[in-house]
Amino acid sequence: MNEGTLAALMEASAIGWVGALAGAIFGALEWFVLPRVVETSIRGSREARKLSADQLEGVISWWKTVIRVFAVSMPLVGFGLAAAMAD
Repeated sequence: MNEGTLAALMEASAIGWVGALAGAIFGALEWFVLPRVVETSIRGSREARKLSADQLEGVISWWKTVIRVFAVSMPLVGFGLAAAMAD
């Protein structure tokens, strides 16, 4: 490998890791803030009053799981987007 190729790979890697860091920060915010907002919104809705306590807890638990799955994937998405844009 020549030095130009190696430098290009190092630059793309550095940009990718900065993207991963940005994704991690966004994911952390999504992990800690969004589930509370969604839970408050669900509990305050008219549809929630029609559900039993067990059903309501199940719906809230499902949404928290979906949100956290996306939050965990944010660093990978950030890395991929930043590395793709670096090329």
